[in-house]
Amino acid sequence: MSIEESIKFESREEITETLRLNRDLSGADLSGLDLSGIKLTGLEMAGADLSESNLENAVVAAINMEGANLTAARLNEAQIAAANMKGVSLRGAQLRAARINAANLEEADLSEADLTGSKWFLVNVSGADFSGAATDGAQASGVEWSKAKVPPAEIPGPIPVPPWVPALLAGFGLLLVVGIILAWRRRR
Repeated sequence: MSIEESIKFESREEITETLRLNRDLSGADLSGLDLSGIKLTGLEMAGADLSESNLENAVVAAINMEGANLTAARLNEAQIAAANMKGVSLRGAQLRAARINAANLEEADLSEADLTGSKWFLVNVSGADFSGAATDGAQASGVEWSKAKVPPAEIPGPIPVPPWVPALLAGFGLLLVVGIILAWRRRR
């Protein structure tokens, strides 16, 4: 069941009530609302209008937002994961300290977006426009910035490997060697 006409939601409570009955908000108008801290998971929101909405500290996961309008939205410290955001407009949006993981931002417009301190992991940015985007302190891994239509002027630095990862890998390696030796001894 989808929102056939562009319904304008007036409050967070109205959205929460609608989500109890309907997981499809395609084309819905949620522009200008305070949705800080909301959890938008497992939804169909293709073509939805969230322009100028406050989505700070929101969780946006396992969601289809293809073609959605997030122009000038505030997504500071938001968690975005497993999201199809192909062709979305994030023009002038604030994504300071946001975490974007395994998202599809193909052909998205992030021009003039504030990506300061954000972290990007395995994000598809093919054909995306980062003209004038601020990336101070942003970090990324598994992002092919060269595939963007207009890559950021300052490419985000790599995400550093946590200091405990080498010790963890060494521990797994040691367990593997011990397992092989024990299996070999049992066969003798």
